[in-house]
Amino acid sequence: MLKQILKEISKTRIYSPSSIAKNLNIDDELVKDAINQLLRMGYITEEEIKPNCDSKCSGCAYHFSCNTISIKTLTITEKGRQILNNI
Repeated sequence: MLKQILKEISKTRIYSPSSIAKNLNIDDELVKDAINQLLRMGYITEEEIKPNCDSKCSGCAYHFSCNTISIKTLTITEKGRQILNNI
């Protein structure tokens, strides 16, 4: 199951546990647990990107719609790529 989830992560630049769960026909919580396990095993790394704005845009007409939600990304490590090459 971990290999299948790793393969799904490798297919997309933006991951979503719910979309991985849907593609593999498994529960969302199982995917979240598997991602945590893959992180612990060193097959993937996670980075949280927090948007920032260097300009003073509080007066901008669009300031209410700016993205202020952090985004988590996953990267497959060399160790993870070796596993994928053996699938």
